[in-house]
Amino acid sequence: MSKLLRMMRRLRNPSDLWLFLQIFLMLIFLPRRIRRQSLPDLLAGIDPGVAPGARDEAKLRKTAGFADSLLKYRPFQRYGKCLMRSLVLFRFLRLQGWPVEIHFGVRRTDGHRADITGHSWLVLDGAPFLEDEHQQNSFAKTYSYPH
Repeated sequence: MSKLLRMMRRLRNPSDLWLFLQIFLMLIFLPRRIRRQSLPDLLAGIDPGVAPGARDEAKLRKTAGFADSLLKYRPFQRYGKCLMRSLVLFRFLRLQGWPVEIHFGVRRTDGHRADITGHSWLVLDGAPFLEDEHQQNSFAKTYSYPH
């Protein structure tokens, strides 16, 4: 409950509340779209294009903070935190004017030749964005959007 109270304290004005609600609603409806759409169709459907205008780093931090706070709760982790986080941030950061790309990759798990794990992350200007750069290098990139 204390996590929820801390998150609520960050809702200082109506625009913060609106952003939080939009992220919350996207996290609720995103699993249905993941199940029913191909990845290219899903990405095309959530991509608003890069909005013109100045990039606001404070709003970026709020967006990432709201998404990360909500993704701590189990109902939003059905498809993995990285996928949900990447999809949500991809949409909202592009709306805010950040020309981020979303990348997907796979790698073998420790010691098991046949087992693989996947990961998704954002890239801005050719570098991992809001991610650990070293972790991304261990994944073989399989798909990127936009191309």
